[in-house]
Amino acid sequence: MPRIPRKWAASFHPQAVRRGSPMAYRPGYQGSGMLPMRRVPIQAYTQKAASVPLTGGQNQGVIPGFPSGSGSASAPAALTALVNVTVPAAGLFTVNWTVTLSGTAGAGDANNFVLLLNSSTVLNFSVNAGAAGSYPQPPVTQFFHAGDVVTVANVANATAGSTYAAVITGSSGPLTLTAGPQGLGTVWYPAQVTLSTTTGSLDTSTALAYLGSQGVPITLVGTVFTGNGTVALAIPSMSPGQVLIVTWVNGHAGDTAAFNIVGTMDALTTG
Repeated sequence: MPRIPRKWAASFHPQAVRRGSPMAYRPGYQGSGMLPMRRVPIQAYTQKAASVPLTGGQNQGVIPGFPSGSGSASAPAALTALVNVTVPAAGLFTVNWTVTLSGTAGAGDANNFVLLLNSSTVLNFSVNAGAAGSYPQPPVTQFFHAGDVVTVANVANATAGSTYAAVITGSSGPLTLTAGPQGLGTVWYPAQVTLSTTTGSLDTSTALAYLGSQGVPITLVGTVFTGNGTVALAIPSMSPGQVLIVTWVNGHAGDTAAFNIVGTMDALTTG
């Protein structure tokens, strides 16, 4: 910001003058007279703006997905990790896994795979013959934390000349979004909520809308079986602490899901 030379100060606006009238100079950033805006005291909010368009009722997020992975090894020693995948976000996921034997497999290779969580917790043992072939395994559904590592390994030493392989795939996880009134004296009167996903009308996800408190779903107020659509809301007015919660399940991993609450609101104003 350009500054006035000090010797010229008396020739310009009184704000630049450092002497004379007490109104001539006010301290500020680098002598410019700029002062920070003062915070409006809460006592100033004495009026209420009623029935204004509802604002702040939007939220969006990305539907999490369970990662996929594959790997193989020739005649692996016991507890060799054939494939590892790391869970990117917490959620309830269904893990699908398939094991494959090839080469000179023998009787000792039967049921010789294990699905592990974080290298220590057994999620399931494989059911497979001791012969070459591909063997899909029963899926495992459970809650995973972000950063968990799921592994397929062989339990015992493999038969010489055999090749072990494994594939892990998974379902999408649930996505939960919330929105609610914020600030003293704010009251929402929601009329409807509009839901959308990237996939659009061809989506096969299910969206559940709840009225809740402190982030906890309490009352189911609407269900949309395509994950996209509009739900008319017949609910009481909402005050700070109450939230609308929308959860998408069985969506497409990587989709952006969003909702928008339409209605009116009351808010405090200075008049």
